[in-house]
Amino acid sequence: MDADTNILQRMTSNELVSMAVALDIPLTQRSIIRDELVDRIASELEKTEKKGLKPLTSPAIRIENMTKRFGPKVAVRDLNLKVNPGEIVGLVGPNGAGKTTTLRVLTGIIRPTSGSVHVNGHDMCKKPIPGKRVLGYIPERPTCYPSLKVREYLTFMARIYGVSKVNTILRIREQIDLFHLNEFVDSYIGTLSKGNLQRALLAGIFIRDPPYILAFDEPIYGLDPRGAWNLKSLLKRLKKEGSAILVSTHILEVAESLCDRFIIMNHGNVVGRGTLSKLSSLFDKATTLEEIFLMLTGGIPQT
Repeated sequence: MDADTNILQRMTSNELVSMAVALDIPLTQRSIIRDELVDRIASELEKTEKKGLKPLTSPAIRIENMTKRFGPKVAVRDLNLKVNPGEIVGLVGPNGAGKTTTLRVLTGIIRPTSGSVHVNGHDMCKKPIPGKRVLGYIPERPTCYPSLKVREYLTFMARIYGVSKVNTILRIREQIDLFHLNEFVDSYIGTLSKGNLQRALLAGIFIRDPPYILAFDEPIYGLDPRGAWNLKSLLKRLKKEGSAILVSTHILEVAESLCDRFIIMNHGNVVGRGTLSKLSSLFDKATTLEEIFLMLTGGIPQT
């Protein structure tokens, strides 16, 4: 059984009917056996041309000499950062280090004071829309359209990303199952808990096909242990499939288990960068990311 048929087996009757309509399958019988309808839809899907996935540019994220000032305050100073396809980079630092500002500049929400930002080769200062089309962003404090239901929101995101109607139905069912949203699919966004809102926003980002360029600000915060485990496993799989992922966090255990290399910031400056082994070589007694982080941002507190 291929992946599409597997998804079809999990669809509701209404979803299967919608798939049949989208594929122009005539439904002339007053009733039809579910398995027969699944087989007919699967047969039509096999006939549809599957486009090859376009690989990302390398680097997928490129920030050069970026500085961001808010009046006299320098939030980020001369930042250089690259994320290549097939890697997860951790942007770590204490509160106020400049991590969120960096992600807001990267995603085109605010403009840098100086420097350049490119996403998949697109200049986010001159022509941000093409870059935004390929970028998935989860902010530290997730917000969404409270008057939309979860299914409506996922359909809206599919239209934003230009996903075909057939693939929209497939991907919505896939993401609902992946993020355990079946119970909430007809609930209004405004009624969701923080954790369920986070899962709905993640499902919206993954409604299109990979590879992805992702910028996540504290993505684990608000998720329960199972949800956090599932997200970390998903990100590791997407990395192997060629996605480029930038994760900002001050939860160092998450960063150490997830990321290939790190950029450590403090007061807007980069104070360390590299793999864990490279950073460990800077200090005789620092072996964990937590110890390295503390050494680079003021020293390990004395007990």
